[in-house]
Amino acid sequence: SAMSSHIREILAHMERQRISLAELTASVLLHRGFQHPFPFLLQDLVARAAEIHGVLYQRAECRDTTVSWAHDCMTAVYSSALHDLLRNNRDLHFNITYAEPQQIREFRVEDMAMTIWKQQPMLWLLIYRLVAGDMSTGDEEPGSGRGDSDDEADGGDNKRAAGDNYPWRSMQGNKLRAMREIKTVTILSQLLQSRYMKCNTLQSVMGIFLHSCNTPKKVIKVLACMGISVSLTSIHRAIHSFKSECSTDIQRLGCTLSASYAYDNFDVKFSTGIPTVDSSEDLMVHLTSGTLIRLEHGVTADDLHCADELWNKSPNNPHAKNPIPFLPYQTLQFLRTLHPEDHDNSAPRLTRRGLFHLYLFKKTLFRYGPQYFKDLQQSLANPDPVEQIPVCKAHQVPLHAMDINQSKVSGNIDALLEMLTQAGVGDAETAAKAKTEMADIGDMVQLVHGDLGTMERVLSAMERRAIDVTSTARLQFVVFVFGLFHLKMAAADALWRLLVTPEQSRKDTTSFMSFVAKLRPTRTGKLTNNATFREQHELINHVGEVLRLDAWRVEARRGGYLTLEKWGESKPSLEAIDKFAKTLASEYVEGEGTNLYQQKNRPDTQRDKQHENIMRTHHYLLLYEELSYAMNEGDIGRVETLFRPWIQIFRSVGKHKYATRMLLFMHQLYKVYPEGLR
Repeated sequence: SAMSSHIREILAHMERQRISLAELTASVLLHRGFQHPFPFLLQDLVARAAEIHGVLYQRAECRDTTVSWAHDCMTAVYSSALHDLLRNNRDLHFNITYAEPQQIREFRVEDMAMTIWKQQPMLWLLIYRLVAGDMSTGDEEPGSGRGDSDDEADGGDNKRAAGDNYPWRSMQGNKLRAMREIKTVTILSQLLQSRYMKCNTLQSVMGIFLHSCNTPKKVIKVLACMGISVSLTSIHRAIHSFKSECSTDIQRLGCTLSASYAYDNFDVKFSTGIPTVDSSEDLMVHLTSGTLIRLEHGVTADDLHCADELWNKSPNNPHAKNPIPFLPYQTLQFLRTLHPEDHDNSAPRLTRRGLFHLYLFKKTLFRYGPQYFKDLQQSLANPDPVEQIPVCKAHQVPLHAMDINQSKVSGNIDALLEMLTQAGVGDAETAAKAKTEMADIGDMVQLVHGDLGTMERVLSAMERRAIDVTSTARLQFVVFVFGLFHLKMAAADALWRLLVTPEQSRKDTTSFMSFVAKLRPTRTGKLTNNATFREQHELINHVGEVLRLDAWRVEARRGGYLTLEKWGESKPSLEAIDKFAKTLASEYVEGEGTNLYQQKNRPDTQRDKQHENIMRTHHYLLLYEELSYAMNEGDIGRVETLFRPWIQIFRSVGKHKYATRMLLFMHQLYKVYPEGLR
C-alpha cells in the first residue's frame, strides 16, 4: 500500500542518516526545537502512548525491559502516593497517649477507605484489585453497591432485589465488597505505618479492641509485629488516657442528675498452673459493672424532684403520711382497664391484638411468600400504636468496674452508693467525707435498672435501711425499673416451660418441638434441656413463621388454590389478601372469638384437638412476637397491655416472683409515682 511505501522510504532515509527510531522519538518528545515546527508528531505520540507501550509489551524481545521500566516507574509513583497520604492527611494519625473514647466511638473503616480513595485513587485501585483478584471488578469505589445495613437486618434485601428470585445474592455481594474494603484498608494501613509510626489509626483501634476482648498478650505481640496492632505499651497508655477521660465524662453526665443507672454482676476466674496452699480457695472473683444512661424524650431534673413525696407514700416509712399499700389482685384488675379499646358494636371487627396478628400474618407472607407477595412489602403499614415514644439511640457512659459482690443485699447497697460516688453525686455528708465537690442529690430520685434478682435485693435493702436518718443512707433516691430485655428473656423461658419442658407437650405431631426437630434435627436434646436465650428467641420466631406460612397455604387451598404459588399467579388484590388475613387472625389463633376452654366440654368426636393445639401455639408465639415488636418500636402502651397475659402465663409456669414484681411495678407506676416521674 501507499502507506507502507512511505514508511519504507522514511526508514531508509533514517538509516542513511544514521538516525535511530528511538533517537527520533526521544527528540520529538524532549526537545522543544522539534516540537513547534511539527506539533502533529508530538500530539500523535502523546495520544497513542498507551498503544505504543502495549506494542512494546507484546513483543517478546522487549517485554522484560518494558516490564522492568514500568515496575520502576510505578514503584516511584505509588511510593510518592504513600508519602502524599502521610503528609496531607492528619486523620490517619492517632496520638494514643492522649486518646479519647470519642475517637473510638466515631471510628469507621468506611471513612478511612473513602479518604484514601479520594486522595489517592490509583493506589486504592492497585490494592483493591489485587485483593479482589480481578483487574476489572467495577466496584472499586468504597461503598459502591452497598445497601443500608438496617434494611438488610429487617429484610430490606428483598426490597432491593425486587424481581430477583434469589435476594440473598445482593446481600452476599455487599458483604464481599465490604470484606475487600476492610482488607484493602488494612494493607494500606500497614504500609503507611511502616513509613511513619504515628500513622496508626487502624492499629490503635485494633489494639484497644483486642484489649477489650481479653486477647492473650502473645497474640497482641504477634499482631503488633505484623503491623495490625500497636504494642502492648501503647495500648496501656491508651487505656490510662481513657480512664481519666471517662471519669470526667461520668461526672459530667452524673452531675446533671438526669441520668439513670444500670448495673449487673460479672465473674472473673483467675486460673493457676500450679496449685498452692494460697490458691486452694475459690479463684472466682465476683465483680459488678454499671453504666450511666442519659434520660431522653424531654425529661428534666424537675421531673425527678419527688423523693420526699415518694417517701411519704412508702410502706417502709413508719411515719408515712399517705402510705399506699400494694394490692396485687386490685392491680391485676386495674390492668384490664388500662388503655381501653374503642368498641364499635355496629360492625364486628378485630381487637387491637387481633389487628396485630393480622399484620404479622401479612408480614410473614410478604417476606417469605412467592415473589408476587414480596413485591407488596411497601404496602404493609405498621399497626396503630397504643402509646408510643420516639425511638432514639441511648447515650451511655460506662462506669468503672466495682470490686463488689452484687449477689448479696449488702453488695447492692455498696454498688448503689459507689455508682453515685463515681458520678459525683451525693449529699453534704458524703461530700465532706470524700473531701470533694459533689452534686447535691437532695430531693431528687434516680432511676435504677437491673434484673429481677437485683430488684428483689434492692427492695430488701430499702426495707432494711428505712430507719436510717439521712435520705441517702436509706436509699430514698432509688426508683427501680426492671429491664424489659429481662422480661423478654423470662417470656422466652416461660414459653419453653409451656411448649418444650413437659414430656407430654412433645409427643404430638403438631407440637412445637416437632417443628424444632425439623429445623434443628441434630440438636433437639440440647434445645430441650439447656437452650440459650438466643436459641429460644430464634426458634420462637422461626417456628412462628413456619406456622403462619402453613396457615396461609391451608387457607389458600380452601379458596381454591393448590399452592401459594398458584395463588400468587392469580395476582390477588390487597382487599382479597386482607380478607384471607382476617380469617387467619380470627380462626387460626386463640382469642378472637374462639374460647378453647369451652371446647373441652364438647365430645371428642366434635373436636379437632390438633387444630386446637396449633391455635394455642399460635397464640403463645404471637404474644412473644408482639412483645418484641412493641419494645423495638417504643410502643410502651402496647407493652403495658401485654403485662396482664404474661403475668398469667408466668404464674401458670411457676414464675410467681416475676409476676408479682410486674404487678408491683405497675402499682407504683400508676398509684404511687407522680405524673412527671411516670
